[in-house]
Amino acid sequence: MLGPARRGIPATRRRILQGGAALAAGLAAPPILAETKKPVRIGLLNTFSGNSAQPGEYNLNGMNIYFERIKWTVAGRKIEVIKEDDQFNPQIGLQKARKFVESDKVDLILGPQGSNVALALLNYVRDTKSFLVVHGAGTDTITWEHLPRKFRTSFSTWQLSHPMAEYVYDHVAKEIVVTAADYAGGRDVLREFKISYEAKGGKVIKEIYPPLNTTDFSPYLADIRAINPPATYSFYPGQDTIRFVQQYSQFGIKAKLTGFSALVDATTVDAQGHAALGALTPTTYTDLLDNAENKLFVEEYRARFKDYPNSFCEYGIAAAQVIEAALQGTDGDASDLDKLADAMVKVRLKLPRGPFRFDPVTHDPIQDIYICEMQDTGKRLANVVIATIKDVDAPATKDR
Repeated sequence: MLGPARRGIPATRRRILQGGAALAAGLAAPPILAETKKPVRIGLLNTFSGNSAQPGEYNLNGMNIYFERIKWTVAGRKIEVIKEDDQFNPQIGLQKARKFVESDKVDLILGPQGSNVALALLNYVRDTKSFLVVHGAGTDTITWEHLPRKFRTSFSTWQLSHPMAEYVYDHVAKEIVVTAADYAGGRDVLREFKISYEAKGGKVIKEIYPPLNTTDFSPYLADIRAINPPATYSFYPGQDTIRFVQQYSQFGIKAKLTGFSALVDATTVDAQGHAALGALTPTTYTDLLDNAENKLFVEEYRARFKDYPNSFCEYGIAAAQVIEAALQGTDGDASDLDKLADAMVKVRLKLPRGPFRFDPVTHDPIQDIYICEMQDTGKRLANVVIATIKDVDAPATKDR
């Protein structure tokens, strides 16, 4: 069980940031309230072991930054987090969700990162009328499940793929080869990109799906080099994207490298090196965003972890801020979940990523999407924003 951390972070600036203004109410509450009111219990479900563990740890880091900032207290109630590892396994994730609800008696479930795990929870959440805040998984199926107590604070596949497809068509190439690891996530990403790209008039020359965990991409890269398209759009997870981008550069492919957010980002670029330079990707967050909330987050994160925050870290702080804001709207009461849902759907915040609010139907975020180019800033390689698409809101159904 996690609680208030003992290690310090730099003192919060005297000014109160927008999106955290409600903090004053929590700190002003008489100390006795924090002792007599039951804590708000959050069941944190994410992947903390195996090859997919690192995003879960980043996510937890970002969440802890904000809860420490508000001293693990909201509206006079302490916040308790019970952490469980879903092992990136849907059945284990479902077992842990049942434990949260039936044994731990949590007020809400936060997580997971894996879309496969998130999908396994939806029927259980529906049947038990539990409260779920998805703060990582991006599958569009979550958007289309209109449950009154289900919210998402991260993004949907469509929300990144659609604006990116239109940007690539308008500014990069009218014809393209698309590639992705051959699993559900990879095919989902390419499907969403392809639908939007072709709707603009673009032509997908070929789709290429190497197996997940491919180590040698040479047969597929040779195919791309032979086709010689003006651009490619790709998605690979984890170590696959490091190998793909490195080998793409080694093959001397001239096609402009574009892809889904995880193709080149802060979690991969140190290993990819200069092979990642010039790649274009969409994202909800880069640590270079120029706003007060992000500057404070970067300052706190670097002081605590000696590193720059990435998108997974920002998913964590965003979820924590949304939960705190919703609880402020109920005066800290989490016993009436419908009342908590009503408060959450009304949340309006300025997060490190920028303006944030919920779609009242889907409970997905409405937020800005940034088209980034991996550049050498002189100090390090980083994603630099080259275009901003404002207030992107995913469709409520499959039928666009």
